[in-house]
Amino acid sequence: MPLRNRLLCAAVIALMLGNLCSHQAQAGEPGNTSPVKTTQPPVLNERDLLAYKQKGKGALAGQAFLVSPSGKAITQAGAPVHLIPITTYTRHWFDHNVRTTSCSTAEPSASSESAATPRTPTDCSQEALTRLQVEKRLAPYIRTTRANPTGHFWFTKIPAGRYYLVSLIDEGTGPRQEERLIGLAWLTLELDAGEKLTNLVVTDCKASLC
Repeated sequence: MPLRNRLLCAAVIALMLGNLCSHQAQAGEPGNTSPVKTTQPPVLNERDLLAYKQKGKGALAGQAFLVSPSGKAITQAGAPVHLIPITTYTRHWFDHNVRTTSCSTAEPSASSESAATPRTPTDCSQEALTRLQVEKRLAPYIRTTRANPTGHFWFTKIPAGRYYLVSLIDEGTGPRQEERLIGLAWLTLELDAGEKLTNLVVTDCKASLC
């Protein structure tokens, strides 16, 4: 091959390699990376909830409590206990707000009048429930009762289905500071038609009871 053609081929190859390296360097720069897609919450489909609106013959009974560092059950008289049907919509809420949460007490509260006011543990737990309750169409399908002083609760006339039991316990009834806790107690369950479930344990899952 003539020297001129060899030089021309070498120049073309060098140019192609230079363009390839340039594209790779641009792709590696933070400003040129594709934005990470965030998981969007699913749309509420009321057809998934119709079976939960009617009265059933099932019943539930159990106890809602948090577990103190000393291993004691911390309850709160009058704590609300919510029975929430499991659908695609509520499962997304539960997975992102109850089972795991990105809420940090170091961040300002979304509901606080002052942006500089940090969240409290109560804010994080309450905001988790608020995110579900803002969807007004879901309200007719959520049943709520209140726990007695020992944390026990009851539901009757419940239709068959799969449910979350979620309870916000605020500080509890422990006389000592180390027994005063704030958080969400929860449980998932499946109820058959006419079934009566008792001795349900609704807690914060720190004692391997979930």
